[in-house]
Parts: sequence; C-alpha cells; structure tokens
Amino acid sequence: MTDLIDIHTEITELRAELSGCILTRKERVDAFRRLEDLLAAAAQIRDGEGG
Repeated sequence: MTDLIDIHTEITELRAELSGCILTRKERVDAFRRLEDLLAAAAQIRDGEGG
C-alpha cells in the first residue's frame, strides 16, 4: 500500500509542475490524470478504505 506521505509528496510535485513548467498538451493531460488518481487514493486512505 502506498503511504499517504508519499502520495502527498507526489501531489505537491505535480501541482508545482503544472503551475510552473511548460508542458506539452499530452504531458499536461497525463499530469492532471495522475493528480486525480493520487487525490482519489489519498481520500480512500483518509476515509479508511485504503486496505
């Protein structure tokens, strides 16, 4: 199971990348999808559904 701290770290990195980097359209879409997946995983862990 992925640790909530690891998820938070990756979320922070993705948010910084999305706000401060020049990305191709595909890179931006991929980053947003990954961010959505991580936010959902964090919510599951927070709500006690993580495993």
